[in-house]
Amino acid sequence: MNNNISSILWTLQKAQYTKNGKQAETPAVSFQELAMGPQSKIDGSTAVEAPSLETMLKKKYPNIHYHVFDASSSHWRTRNDYPHYLLYQDGNEAKETLENWKPNGANPFYGSIDGKFTAPKEIHALGNVPPGSKAVVIHPKVQERMEQDPAYAQEIFSKIDTWFTFDVARNEAIMPGSTWDMSQAVAIGEDGNICNACSSSGGGGFTFSKSGTDDKESWWDLRIARHTEMMKLAAKKQAQASQLAASSNAKSQLAAMLMGGNLKEIFGSEIAGIPTETVLEITQSQVWGGAVL
Repeated sequence: MNNNISSILWTLQKAQYTKNGKQAETPAVSFQELAMGPQSKIDGSTAVEAPSLETMLKKKYPNIHYHVFDASSSHWRTRNDYPHYLLYQDGNEAKETLENWKPNGANPFYGSIDGKFTAPKEIHALGNVPPGSKAVVIHPKVQERMEQDPAYAQEIFSKIDTWFTFDVARNEAIMPGSTWDMSQAVAIGEDGNICNACSSSGGGGFTFSKSGTDDKESWWDLRIARHTEMMKLAAKKQAQASQLAASSNAKSQLAAMLMGGNLKEIFGSEIAGIPTETVLEITQSQVWGGAVL
């Protein structure tokens, strides 16, 4: 211990001083409080607390929706009418509706029939979710433990944050351009692992239609139409090049995450009921086929 710190400690450890012939006690200050600096409890103020999981998430994802309830139900993964869209809303409706949600009747069809998209209203409602939205659901027991253990809150934050990044990278690597409007939701179960996760895109696109009743087109109209088609083709080529670049970047990022060797440590033993190792193997197969990284 250097002389400066020793002298400070000696001064602080003096239990009494003399004033007007009377003895009085000085406030006791521990070395730990001294080392912590202005954040410590020296003058009776409360020490600065570690940030909560919600605070950490909202700092990185300002518009994230944070819920506390049990969202471990398998209906999350098996029912097409499970109202995931409620996760992207603030308030208690998600908890009140989803925590004890039960299916009613057969699982509705979700897919294409004769080229026509068919889905239950709950799937269509996801189309109204703002692009890039994020939501998390934390099991009450995990929430309680995090409030007592800041290190555990940091562990859960790392798990959620890594999943968001991993999920975007793998989707973009598999289908370039698919993640620009992707929304993501993840639920943490009682054991602290990811018990459910999903992502969705709003979809949509542009359509062009000819207006008017005159089928006779002028030279100028034809020139404009030709220019428009050329610009559309150029934009398409540019978009394809951009998507290929994005896909290449996503693959590089994903490869770095897979080769880093710590995803299993971060995610734990399971992701949504599937062994983490299996999820990683499936991801590698989908992106690179049978190639070994």
